[in-house]
Amino acid sequence: MKSRVTAQQVADMAGVSRSAVSRCFGDGLVSEETRKRIVAASEALGYRPNVIARSLTGQNTGLVALLLAELENPHTDLVLKKLLVAIAEADRRALVIPETRQHDLTSSTMHALDYQVDAIVVMGGTVSDHVVDQLRALDTPVFQFGRQIEGLGGVACDNRLGGLMGGRFLVQSGRRRIAYVTKTAQTDANRRRRAGLAAALEDAGLPFMEEESEDNSFEGGYNAATRLFARSDRPDALFCFNDIIALGALQAAATFRLRVPEDVAILGFDDIPMASWPAFGLSSLRPNLDSQVGRLMAMIERVGKGSPPNREVDLVLPELVVRRTAV
Repeated sequence: MKSRVTAQQVADMAGVSRSAVSRCFGDGLVSEETRKRIVAASEALGYRPNVIARSLTGQNTGLVALLLAELENPHTDLVLKKLLVAIAEADRRALVIPETRQHDLTSSTMHALDYQVDAIVVMGGTVSDHVVDQLRALDTPVFQFGRQIEGLGGVACDNRLGGLMGGRFLVQSGRRRIAYVTKTAQTDANRRRRAGLAAALEDAGLPFMEEESEDNSFEGGYNAATRLFARSDRPDALFCFNDIIALGALQAAATFRLRVPEDVAILGFDDIPMASWPAFGLSSLRPNLDSQVGRLMAMIERVGKGSPPNREVDLVLPELVVRRTAV
């Protein structure tokens, strides 16, 4: 196997010092003439800077670590895709660190520090507060995406407002027995959406019904909705934590031969692509991911230029998307 071209070889061909090569590809200053000679030598030799080696010198690596725990979720897939594209377009590279069966997120998170990343993004509500506290104590800028932990800057959908909007919409459409289909993991987003719905129902003088999905999945939504539809006080509307649970609830309604939305309205959250498919026509709350991603990248760029990290969460307003399942 051909050996990797080193910075010293580039320096020898360009007639400069090795440190000049490092400065050229890092954040250091070199003259325009020196830069041209180094770039020409690099292209001739096929040299690529070693990001890992650069991290050992304390230079910016251009790496952004993305920490996530929920892997089997269409919404997470969409968020991750948008973040990867945005990071690449910013001429940076992403280091994705997932939770695995062998390594929980607490231990996996520490791997990000081995690469001297320029920023760490904690995605979603399933990353424990303990992990966030550990990261916050480090010098590396830490941002949160999709959650609202006090004292840590980032971007999130206003989940409580989304719950409030969804609840008021269902009440205004004439629903009186509205149930929240939640998930087992009591994440930040889950708590806030539930609180928003509860406030809307309280304002309308309506009872709060709830059923827990044992799994954040289609099957979990199906099973939770099945239990609700078997009750004597069967709900006439379901507000589901997310769209994948809502799609399972739609299947349960079909099993019980319930008409949607005449017998039961079903409202999701996240507006994943499948929600708009004609076979589903799922009404949902859209979290405006493009706006969230754009704001996050702006935060990362500002910190990269020397600005202190923002300690506040920038909340993005959700949008109600009405389709056939709840009108």
